[in-house]
Amino acid sequence: MAKLNFILDPIANTLNIWWGEPQTNDYSEESDKTNDVIIYSKTGTPKGVEIIGLFPPELNITKQLGKDKIQKYLNFPENFISELRDKPI
Repeated sequence: MAKLNFILDPIANTLNIWWGEPQTNDYSEESDKTNDVIIYSKTGTPKGVEIIGLFPPELNITKQLGKDKIQKYLNFPENFISELRDKPI
């Protein structure tokens, strides 16, 4: 029987479900039908899924607290999030 790992990230509003250990993925891609991300092993076998936008807006902590409070809570520098968002991949 496969071991399932669940990782809930209330800040990013995501739920990750892994079949096996999370470190064993090789690549990922967006689903054709949703914004969710499918994680694959080196052999192309699905290893997990990241469900994006899990919480409805009224339960989304990011919307409730706001960016400033989240940055203060996480102790990020003021421009940390902006630098990550604007940095080319």
